[in-house]
Formats: sequence, structure tokens, C-alpha cells
Amino acid sequence: MIQNDRHAPETFPNSTPITAERFKGAILAPGIVHLTYETRIGDRHARRSSIWRRDAAGELRLYYHQATPVPDETARP
Repeated sequence: MIQNDRHAPETFPNSTPITAERFKGAILAPGIVHLTYETRIGDRHARRSSIWRRDAAGELRLYYHQATPVPDETARP
């Protein structure tokens, strides 16, 4: 399992900063990785899950992604 606690917020002109944290990765099979993490965009919080797979050129490509909004009362500190 791969873990990373926090990624620095990305900021673009005229946009709300995005914070991504609590990264966890698991290898499902050769060339296939499941990544989970959480994001905060302003007052919105979401849990995210994506599946990445290696293509014929050896590059990892996003195959599937899902985001689930988290109500404020269930958000982790």
C-alpha cells in the first residue's frame, strides 16, 4: 500500500484552492492501481476513488473515477 498524508493546495487565478489529502494506493493487479483520497474545495469535502491502468506505452492512464460528497457532520478533522 502507498500512503501520503497531504498534497499542497493548487491555486489558479480566479479559482478556489483545492486541497488533496489522505492518499492511499493499492496495487490490484500488474499495471492496475486503486487510489483513494479526499479533497476540499472551499467548504465542500469529498472522498474520491480512481482506478489507473498502464497502457501499451507503459504510461498510467485514468480508467475510472468517482467522487462522493461528504456532509459536514461526517467529515474527519
